[in-house]
Amino acid sequence: MLRSRGAALRTLAVVRRLEQVGDGWRLVLGSAATPEVVDADAVLLCVPPTPAGRLLAPHAPTAARVLGEVETASTAVVTLAVQRAGLGTLPGSGFLVPPVEGRTIKASTFSGNKWAWTGDLSPDLVHLRASVGRAREEAVLQRADDELVEVSVAEVGEALGRRLPRVVDAHVQRWGGGLPQYAVGHVDAVAAVRSEVARLPGLEVAGAAYDGVGVPAVIASATRAAAATVHHLSTTPTHRGDRPA
Repeated sequence: MLRSRGAALRTLAVVRRLEQVGDGWRLVLGSAATPEVVDADAVLLCVPPTPAGRLLAPHAPTAARVLGEVETASTAVVTLAVQRAGLGTLPGSGFLVPPVEGRTIKASTFSGNKWAWTGDLSPDLVHLRASVGRAREEAVLQRADDELVEVSVAEVGEALGRRLPRVVDAHVQRWGGGLPQYAVGHVDAVAAVRSEVARLPGLEVAGAAYDGVGVPAVIASATRAAAATVHHLSTTPTHRGDRPA
């Protein structure tokens, strides 16, 4: 849909620097030896707090400092496709595991119960998820994928009080530094970031570092930033329609 409207989608393009040029912005991509420049009327920074802080440093030093102080945790999500036969009833939509339990997994989601469409994907399979990786427990994530799958299968089964049926397939998705840890004063810190960024026309921030780490909160953050960007582009007389926004 985006491409049909003339959008150019780029993935795996590392942004090294963000520059303010006139009433617009310039992104410097690629390596230092062969940089690429992209000019834009507006920029949304939807990246983790540390890289957001680095890009903002020349333009919003207070926001950069605050974002640089946000601690993040690395996590992995282990998705399991389990035979439905013999699984039995799954209570609720999942469970959390407190650190005092001494378990490797920190939570499990019964996807079919939480999202009905997932439960309808197959009459023979049920999809479960396990989350691994607490703050400052990076050593756990140094295990190989098959080890994370093995421990997830064992600990989800132990929590249910029965062994899981045969696992037909599994997938491990790792998120390095992708889970911000909110400290006391986080709301005021976010307010300070947004206050300074608001003085930079055409620049918005969004993501899990601001209003919540759950999917609904991140969507709300992105929607807010996108609406502000659209407002900027539609009310700025100098908007140049021939540049990508």
